[in-house]
Amino acid sequence: MDKTQIAQIASQMSTREDLLALLNRIKQDEIRELGFDADKFYPFTMKHLLYYCNPNHVFHRYRQFKIKKKSGGFRQITAPRNQSFMMLLQTVNKILKAMYSPSDYAMGFTEERSVVTNASIHKGQNYVFNIDLKDFFPSVEQRRVLKRFGAKPFNFNPEIALLLSGLCSMRVKREQADETQTHDLDKEFVYVLPQGAPTSPIITNMICDTLDRRLAGLARRFGLRYSRYADDITFSSMHYVYAEKGEFRKELARIIGSQGFTINDTKTRLQKRGSRQEVTGIIVSDKLNVTKKYVREIRSLLYIWEKYGYSATMAKFLPKYKAEKGHVKKGNPDLANVLSGKLMYLKMVKGDSDSVYSNLYDKFQLLVAKDMGLGKTTPHGITYIETIPLLKFEKDKNTVVSVHQKEDGKRYATFELEDVKQVVSINKEVTMNGELQKENLAISNCKNPKGEQFWLIHSVDKVTVYKPKPIDIDELNNDLDSLINAQDG
Repeated sequence: MDKTQIAQIASQMSTREDLLALLNRIKQDEIRELGFDADKFYPFTMKHLLYYCNPNHVFHRYRQFKIKKKSGGFRQITAPRNQSFMMLLQTVNKILKAMYSPSDYAMGFTEERSVVTNASIHKGQNYVFNIDLKDFFPSVEQRRVLKRFGAKPFNFNPEIALLLSGLCSMRVKREQADETQTHDLDKEFVYVLPQGAPTSPIITNMICDTLDRRLAGLARRFGLRYSRYADDITFSSMHYVYAEKGEFRKELARIIGSQGFTINDTKTRLQKRGSRQEVTGIIVSDKLNVTKKYVREIRSLLYIWEKYGYSATMAKFLPKYKAEKGHVKKGNPDLANVLSGKLMYLKMVKGDSDSVYSNLYDKFQLLVAKDMGLGKTTPHGITYIETIPLLKFEKDKNTVVSVHQKEDGKRYATFELEDVKQVVSINKEVTMNGELQKENLAISNCKNPKGEQFWLIHSVDKVTVYKPKPIDIDELNNDLDSLINAQDG
């Protein structure tokens, strides 16, 4: 189903049965597009829908964890606890995206807009003024979401609006009981948007429509440029209007307060021309640029990979990656994919003709071709990225590889790479006695056909470089003749 079809059906919904039918139709179409048998999919049920739409069903809905902020401290993330609830919210999100388009000033969580789009608005200005909204997602209560679902472009009736707003909200204990509330639960708890649910980003854009309109009006009044990326608000100009007790700052605080948000004063900053002006992580001067640190990290990883090999690069890269991403991504990362993503971002900011980008990209392609080319891949799709004798590996990495055996007899090994524990598979051709003879063993950093990386211990003489099957010239000519004759016929 395309967006137009979804929006048309959604606009005609009048009962919760209509909503359930649309959710299942979207899910079934998506399964069909992925190439699976759409007749064998498991549909959402009414029992399923009614359970998850109640924020008081706390345990089976969301889990909470903390991630490190770049600026220090931690940010609490609340994510769906199970795949079933996640799929339900993702399907609801498709309905919302089909019906709603964010304001022209919203740069985050919006198709065809990005941090680069946001930063480009403020390029080449004398003054760049940034503010941050405190506790952005939890500041949006369910009652506001409910009211928004009843307005344009949704115009949902109260039953559907209540059901959807409940699905998209979570229960949070109040710091202090609110005795003005009628119900006991409402006195003790408040129902807000979770930071980490797939529906929260678009809903905050919906809620901020009025905020964007009023702040854009404020910007026009003072001759400024304005944009918002989620909770990150930026104004810029050639002239100065940003005095702390000036008219602009007073009116800005009034508008934000009237929309139920609070300015995080610790993150308010005025950046003047001549200093480093940054908007959503991108430097804005006469042209857009990334930080020197970002380029230095890519260049450093490529240098280590080229000079010391893939495993040494992983040892350098892995601890930082685990600290930053380990809460959401299990297992070892594919370093090549991570570097590819970093280079894509560099290209998006600086452009593909930029010499810094092109030089780094060319070096990356050479390293990938050397370590992950066809000659390193078996007929079964296993790529041997790098193979090192086991004793040399232990010495170079300052680690010890230990072999273990499970109750079912299966063997595996472990070691630590820069204080990060690694689990290693053992090739079935390695005998029990052979495990003790490390001088006869090697360890390989491998990648399976799905792109997942793993370690493998095998005999030191195992073939890990594969020669392509030689081409039979006579067979090739016969095949070409057959193709030509078939086309002539």
